[in-house]
Amino acid sequence: MKRYFIAVVLIWASPALAQSVPVEEGAHISGGLSRGLIDPTVALIEAHGWRCDSISAMTPFIMARGYSVDCNHFSYRYNIEDKGGNWEVSLD
Repeated sequence: MKRYFIAVVLIWASPALAQSVPVEEGAHISGGLSRGLIDPTVALIEAHGWRCDSISAMTPFIMARGYSVDCNHFSYRYNIEDKGGNWEVSLD
C-alpha cells in the first residue's frame, strides 16, 4: 500500500514528469474536474493493476466522497471512494 501512495504523490506533485492520459473526444467530464485531478486518479487505478489508457467519463459521487471513472471507450468503470480517510479503487 505504501508504494501506491508514493506513486500517486509523485505524479500529483510533479505533473511535468507524468505522462497525461488522453481524454477521449466527447468525454463526459463533470464541470469542476480538472486535469490536475484526472491524472492522479488514473495513477491510482493503474497502481491497483488495472488499465486506464484513456478517459471516457469522470463524475463525482453525489452522496459520498469519490468518483466514478470510465476508461478505454467505456470498456471499464471504476469507483474511487474515500473510506475512512483511505482512497479505495473498485472495478464496477
